Amino acid sequence: MEPPTQIHREIATMKVLVSNDDGIEAEGLSVLAAWAERQGFYTLVVAPDHNASGQSGAVTLGAPVMVKEWGVRRWAVSGTPADCVRVALTFLGYRPDVVLVGINHGLNLGFDVYVSGTVGAARYAAMQGIPAIAFSAVPGHWAHIGHLMEVHARPLIEDAIQGEPGGVLSVNFPSQGGTTRVHAGLTPVLSQDRLEWAEFRDGRHMVKLSLAAFHASHTLGDVDAVRGHYTTSTYLPMAMNELLPSRTIDPVSGSQAPA
Repeated sequence: MEPPTQIHREIATMKVLVSNDDGIEAEGLSVLAAWAERQGFYTLVVAPDHNASGQSGAVTLGAPVMVKEWGVRRWAVSGTPADCVRVALTFLGYRPDVVLVGINHGLNLGFDVYVSGTVGAARYAAMQGIPAIAFSAVPGHWAHIGHLMEVHARPLIEDAIQGEPGGVLSVNFPSQGGTTRVHAGLTPVLSQDRLEWAEFRDGRHMVKLSLAAFHASHTLGDVDAVRGHYTTSTYLPMAMNELLPSRTIDPVSGSQAPA
């Protein structure tokens, strides 16, 4: 483990890649990028040019993706969230010290992490040996979430840098409270697909599906932690099948008392 002073010195001169799955114009992305820039980090934003939620770690193969400059150190990509990381590393030749993804417009709790494009982009970065954090929150509380970023983001980056290679930190911010952070495992949440509507047009069936959670266990985990108004961090190992539901919520030393 590196000495804390060395970690702080490295953070002060950090190169950061910011991405998301909600798209280049999403407010959560703006909050995250603005925070990184206020820290003095060299910040590059590469995000989808559309809402690419629910893409997990999918990548585009066998077809080109369109890349468009969107502003100063801002790029929009026609592909998936993981494609955005790929474009930054290859086409833009940018090797960041850490990848920050989000802030997702919606929580990623329990087994949501398996389908989340936010987590998928972070996981792709981690597969390339780059520390990565996936941030998620209930949308519409951005001033409050910005405050929680000021409280927690730097310690989270330190945790990510010191963590096991290949792993991802998944962070969920509550809509109120949240100044205390806890480590929590994934809550087992069973989900089922729901057919919202279907119609037959031009010789094809067109269907719209959604995913509905219908049961959450009563074991302690990330769902209960966020409901208790804690900021929640969950370590996701490289091998996602190693994830086991946790029955504990562990306070993070040095975090502030609940608001």
